[in-house]
Amino acid sequence: MTRDKSQNTTKKSQRTSESQSSNRVLRFGFCLGFALCCLGFCRTAHAQRTVSFPPAESKPPPPVKAPPRTQAGGEDTGILPDYGPSQRKTQDRSPPPPTTLTVMYKVEYGDKLKYVHPDGTVQIFEQWKSYPDDGANLISYSNTRLNDGNNYQYATKPLASKGFDPVDIPILLMTGDYDFTLKPAEVENLRKFIAAGGTMIFNAARGRDEFSRAVAREMRRVFPQKQFMRLPLDHPIFNARYRIQQVLTMVNGVQFQRPPEVYSLDIGTRAAVILVPGGMGAAWSATKYHPAGKHIIGESAIRLGVNLVAYSLGCTEYGKFLAQEFPVFNGRTRPGDVFRFAALRYSGSWDVNPALQNSLLQGLKENTNIDVHYEPNAVGLDDPELGNYPLLFMTGHYDFQFSKEEAEKLAKYLERGGMLVVSSAAGLKPFDKAFKRELKKVFPEGELIKLPPSHALFTGGFNPIDKINYTPTALKDDPTLEAPQFHGLFVDGRLAVVYSPFDLMSALNRESNAYAKGVTPDDAARLVNSVITYALSH
Repeated sequence: MTRDKSQNTTKKSQRTSESQSSNRVLRFGFCLGFALCCLGFCRTAHAQRTVSFPPAESKPPPPVKAPPRTQAGGEDTGILPDYGPSQRKTQDRSPPPPTTLTVMYKVEYGDKLKYVHPDGTVQIFEQWKSYPDDGANLISYSNTRLNDGNNYQYATKPLASKGFDPVDIPILLMTGDYDFTLKPAEVENLRKFIAAGGTMIFNAARGRDEFSRAVAREMRRVFPQKQFMRLPLDHPIFNARYRIQQVLTMVNGVQFQRPPEVYSLDIGTRAAVILVPGGMGAAWSATKYHPAGKHIIGESAIRLGVNLVAYSLGCTEYGKFLAQEFPVFNGRTRPGDVFRFAALRYSGSWDVNPALQNSLLQGLKENTNIDVHYEPNAVGLDDPELGNYPLLFMTGHYDFQFSKEEAEKLAKYLERGGMLVVSSAAGLKPFDKAFKRELKKVFPEGELIKLPPSHALFTGGFNPIDKINYTPTALKDDPTLEAPQFHGLFVDGRLAVVYSPFDLMSALNRESNAYAKGVTPDDAARLVNSVITYALSH
């Protein structure tokens, strides 16, 4: 009896211990589940950030009662599908459809946002969608307006996913109204896509400044050394399909005309990242304009959008050219090498033609048999090595300024016998205007004089130059172009500065830049060789 009673006591103690342990597990499980629920709730709450500006999508309508059923399930209507008439082999057939190409992704990004309407209706919406039909309609407009034999298509894709190859999809579109922060994977995808030759287009769907500010901030994470520049009106984006100098704009319900405001982040002279802070989403989607928005409206938005697509497609080959790895000279040259020059490094877009010196020197060697020093060199005006280079080449495509010290040192360099050869990259006007202005700092009394075709610069070599061929983009502005367009500044009777407002360097480098206003590659080589031989003989 004593033993049985002891065993019963032991079993009862074990059951009590197991019960307490089970209760502790249940309590732990409950706490863990509660914590996970709270975490999920916090994430949901964080994802559904409340915004103070209404979404572009319409407020969801109130629920409607389902109509009464008039047909019982399984009832046969007696209607058979019509398969249509058969086609005989002798019948005329339509021509084959145009080539179908998917050229643009509208990228999916951001969070689910929440907006509370004045009547208390809560609307949850995807941040990236903005106007759901804007991208599809833009491509539809492009097909109609460009009419180039292709059937361009559009799709959407998460920006954080893999597979953004500009060879397959050359354009990404991102629109929105609200602030955003890119994820690390999105930053990396953008960097690779743009550097490989793709074009990124940002549009503040309804002209909200918070979206444009976020674009500028986040692109500094993608390319820390680059910054947005406002495009001049002679930029090819404003001439790719339509010539656009004014756009119809509506701000706070008031309509007026003004010059288009477009910014770009460049690789070479290619606008690789394009930001349009004026809202085009409503016009592309053919929906009403928000009274508190800043919209580019109607035909103006459609034409600018078509130009953006046309420009981006036209830059695909140029983008591929800039994306390749260029050979770098790492050998030695003979002590007797005759010709060496340097690219002028300044606070502007001085290095927009990769591997230019290789192309220039190779062409000079092959056409003149002049011994050359192949090592590429770049010098600033404050560089102590400046005097070792009798010839400087300078290019750029945007505004810039010389400091007072730089202007003085350039004047001394030219007065001591140096020569400066300058051309406007892609033939853009901002550099043309800036260079003429800054040259006045160097020689206040000097003047750039147009060189006649009879000048020794064109007639003194083995291959006299009287007529040259210009690119279609240059001829579009002036169909009469055929003579070399060079200006010179003389110091003590010697030609010290040679300047062309047209592009020479991208043609000399044989870049596939469809929008460069300049001369053709063969004539660019002839001109540069003539300039170098003239400099060596004078």
